[in-house]
This record gives sequence, structure tokens and C-alpha cells, in this order.
Amino acid sequence: MEQLTINTIEKAFLAEGLDITLMPGVDHLQNESDKNAVIKNYIADVVIRALNNEGQDKPWVADYSDSDQLKYENWYEYSPSSGWSLRFVVYWFTVTNCGSRRVFRTRAIGRYFWENFSDLIKEIL
Repeated sequence: MEQLTINTIEKAFLAEGLDITLMPGVDHLQNESDKNAVIKNYIADVVIRALNNEGQDKPWVADYSDSDQLKYENWYEYSPSSGWSLRFVVYWFTVTNCGSRRVFRTRAIGRYFWENFSDLIKEIL
């Protein structure tokens, strides 16, 4: 199993060569929750991309035309008594029932994302 070292949002931005102080422009949005959602989703996308790319010679990109490339997706579950939790990490072959979601290169990366960035994903869910 590969050793992942990106465990903060700051490290993810650094790994991707991005300036963490530059966020998407949201001033045109009227609702504060919409502004927050755009920014949090952007941050989640950067973190997931950084985790998928960590330790790779070239950036990993989910190829939805390649049915041999497994893509892993986190499925979350909500319980009124305990809040959000990771239910399981599933893999998909590229077929018509697989949408273009936030996917992970490996199951371990999907679990690691939840373990280290669950607060971020809970803000989006």
C-alpha cells in the first residue's frame, strides 16, 4: 500500500502547484451558502486530484472511455444520531451506470480522503 503524505488542504494545494489564497470568483452569487458551496467543492476537487496524483510520474486522470481502468467512489451515509459516515468505497468499470463523479485511483485513497478530510466533505454533503 502506498504511503500518502498529503494530510492538509494546504499540502494539497502545494502539491498541485496552486496558490491557496486564490479561490474561484463567487462575488456574482447572491446567496452566501452558494458562495461557500462553490469554494468548498473547488477545495475538495483540488484535494482529490492531489491525492490521486501523489507518487505518480504523471497526473492520473479518470478515463471514462477505458473500461479496464478501475475508478473508486466513496458512498456516504447519514444517520440522525451520528451524522455523516463513510459507508463503503466502491469501484466502477466504465459502463453506462457509472457517472462522472469524484473518483479515486485506488480504494485506499478513497478511505484516506475520508479519514483525513471528512470535515471538508461533510460541509459539501
